[in-house]
Amino acid sequence: MNKEIADALNCIIEFLAVRDLAQMSKDALKKACGASKADVIIALGSDLPVVAETACELYKAGYGEKLMFCGGIGHSTVNLKKKVAKILNVETDQLPESEAEIYACLAKDKYQIESSSIFMDKTSTNTSENIKNAIQIFNDHTIKHETMILIQDPILQKRSYVTALDMFNDRQKIINYAPIIPKLNSDGTIENDTPYLWEGTRLYELALGEVYRLRDDENGYGPKGKGFLRHVDIPEEVNRSFEIIADKMPEYLARCQ
Repeated sequence: MNKEIADALNCIIEFLAVRDLAQMSKDALKKACGASKADVIIALGSDLPVVAETACELYKAGYGEKLMFCGGIGHSTVNLKKKVAKILNVETDQLPESEAEIYACLAKDKYQIESSSIFMDKTSTNTSENIKNAIQIFNDHTIKHETMILIQDPILQKRSYVTALDMFNDRQKIINYAPIIPKLNSDGTIENDTPYLWEGTRLYELALGEVYRLRDDENGYGPKGKGFLRHVDIPEEVNRSFEIIADKMPEYLARCQ
């Protein structure tokens, strides 16, 4: 990797890793959604413990009434289990199977959060199911969800938010809060000191794959393609960054299909 590729990836990451609030504070949250405490903090399944850790830290700091963990068993589950086992100093076979339940182990064992504050969707295997099942659980348990803080793998944050927009009504407010905004050095290392992030080239492949999916063309997830998402405006500099990487590092296009 060189500076040109790192700069291109950073441009894409900045577009994908959405934070509506630069830093969380009661005043900033109230200004964004009209309340200094959200009804629920939603953490969607991934292989990054920092997603659940950020949700738990916000909950412990008083930014949410309830915690909602979403995620069944998928391609990220094995990696998540290995990372959380190291954090909790347990064997992987001591952890439950679903990503939501693994998140809940972190919440209870590392943050001492009571089970009564945690709700789980243990069956979903994609973003659309994450949101759909969360809404069903909110309704089944009469959980108020007019204001929500949404947390996901930073690279998947944008698409998760766009997916959620079509499932909630206009009165409901979703606050994006990517747990970190990673920045690459010119040698490909990540500046952030957060442990247990992406392994190998996964970050690069995820970033390109997300732009590919968000594009509203015959290959993307927008109305002109698969129809999974509403139209998303992608800045020209992001498209240009995608093409730079696709031309010079085509091996990172593994998820662009």
